Amino acid sequence: MTRDRLVVVSVIVLLTGLAAWALWPRPSVRIDIATGGVATVGGRPLPETLFVAARGRQTVVRVVNADTVPHALALFTAAPGSTMDYTISTPGTYGGTCSTHPSGNLVYVVR
Repeated sequence: MTRDRLVVVSVIVLLTGLAAWALWPRPSVRIDIATGGVATVGGRPLPETLFVAARGRQTVVRVVNADTVPHALALFTAAPGSTMDYTISTPGTYGGTCSTHPSGNLVYVVR
């Protein structure tokens, strides 16, 4: 392979990798559940009302359960030791029961 051709192929591979990295879906929010059932978002306790920035039809909520028991977080369930991505396709207000909150309720507001 000639030097010029090697440079062209290298540039194409580099640009393809950068495009894939930039366009790869990322979660809008990540909820971490530690051992003992303490849920956090960005290192802070999971609030009873969680506001999530909508990303069109690709609003993703990632739930990482490091606990040894399953948890219910309103719309989402998380098996022990699992990482799950959930897509919310329509902005709105969603609620349900939550096993990590004393009140037992959790509301997601996607806007």
